[in-house]
Amino acid sequence: MADQATPVSYDQVPYPSLSYTQSHPSRLATLAILRGLEPVPVERCRVLELGCASGGNLIPMAYGLPGSTFVGIDNSAYQIAEGQKAVKGLGLGNATLQRLDILDVGTDMGQFDYVIAHGVFSWIPQPVQEKLLQICKQNLAPNGVAYVSYNAYPGWHMMGIIRDMMLYHTRDSTDPEVRATQARALLDFLAESIPDENSAYGSFLATYARLLHGELKGAGHLGNAFLLHDELEIVNEPLYFYQFAERAQRHGLQFLGEAEFSTMVDTNFPPHVSEGLREMSRSAIDLEQYMDFLRNRTFRQTLLCHQDHDLRYMLRPEQLHALCLSSRARISTTGSETQANAVQFCASDGATLSTDHPLTQAAMRCLADIWPQVVSFDALLHMARSRLGQEAQSASTDTASHDALALGANLLKAYTYSGSLVELFAHVPPLVTQVSPHPTASPVARRQSQAGSMVTNLRHERVHLDPTERYLLPFLDGTRDLTALETVWQEAPHDETPESADLDTETHSAAGDLVQRLCWLARAAVLIG
Repeated sequence: MADQATPVSYDQVPYPSLSYTQSHPSRLATLAILRGLEPVPVERCRVLELGCASGGNLIPMAYGLPGSTFVGIDNSAYQIAEGQKAVKGLGLGNATLQRLDILDVGTDMGQFDYVIAHGVFSWIPQPVQEKLLQICKQNLAPNGVAYVSYNAYPGWHMMGIIRDMMLYHTRDSTDPEVRATQARALLDFLAESIPDENSAYGSFLATYARLLHGELKGAGHLGNAFLLHDELEIVNEPLYFYQFAERAQRHGLQFLGEAEFSTMVDTNFPPHVSEGLREMSRSAIDLEQYMDFLRNRTFRQTLLCHQDHDLRYMLRPEQLHALCLSSRARISTTGSETQANAVQFCASDGATLSTDHPLTQAAMRCLADIWPQVVSFDALLHMARSRLGQEAQSASTDTASHDALALGANLLKAYTYSGSLVELFAHVPPLVTQVSPHPTASPVARRQSQAGSMVTNLRHERVHLDPTERYLLPFLDGTRDLTALETVWQEAPHDETPESADLDTETHSAAGDLVQRLCWLARAAVLIG
């Protein structure tokens, strides 16, 4: 069926160029440190992105890490030209975007500490896939990390049903917009015609239709570019994780981990399931594959490193001294506690941490108070002790040392439950949480707001702006004080309900004054001064 598909040019219909939080060097370095590697500090690294589009992922990284070097390649002349305009407009001397085919990348490009390929692997022919893996080997620094995302089985078997039906329905169309319209119409017809009650097939079709229309929580409306280049692209080759791992191994690479650490933890399943997984698994690759079977996984963000590394799989509290943390988790008011004096903290995705350890409770409260700031473990330890009035107690005593280890163990436990419960970083992003007399937004976000409602914040997350914020943001260049901004505020649109942020920041009200809105932008990690 794929042979009958009509290829869509990325120049003709550009793919949305977005940021991907899990591909940021800070996140990749974090996983490397937890696995026992010693990656180059994020503040002075070299990054290569394959299939960078117009730089929506790479450019915000380059702005946030001015001491590092970023190179992006893509085969779309249009998207590279747009990216080069952005690089020049932002005055980024550490970012280079060039039009280049993946097949033409050689050793002359040098080595990189991080190689990123998001949304590329499954959509290129197998010979090009092999070249991509070769690049991850030949152009990766000794302690480097490669990030490769791809569509995965078994979940994509179900997605493949939808793809095949849409390809069949649009087989006689060549115009991209017509194909997208026809595909959506078919899906809507099927979803409306097949009852979703007591029918797994009908329920799946209805859910996917809602996803395309942006009706699912946390999912924006998926435009035609997504549909054309993801589901309707002429090449879309999912594979099982074990197959990907075997192919990477043939290129001298090994599985380092998954960008979402919690997905690698088998103890997040019920005890009897976890026990069954371990009985069936003879290796880390086996365990990952069986967990994919359980989850019916459709997509992976896999990290690779050189085969000569002896990876560590046991997490240790001492590792946190090399990392930084943040958390937006709040105290749960609905959870029932089984421990005396226990407090339950709840993340936006429903993950919870219940603890009766006073220092851990204080640390989690401190992190919630300073969100979206990122702090080192040692600084957090100091803050939590101060909150408990323990500063008089010497940190060198056995009790204090044991308490610090318990805190580290509890925070690592929360991290393994969910990245939304506790986040770990190898780098502190340059953001502010207070509104200054001359509020200043990130230049990247200001530029992005002129093109659309989605911007990238200083934590490399996507933030949806409502019409008021989108109007206001370009004026936050540091040249206007609050009085001058009040005039701008009066001219801004105030008649639409704001959208919630992808980063799950507290939903904000369209009502309220300028300072309230600026405070929300600070909490959304958009302000730099």
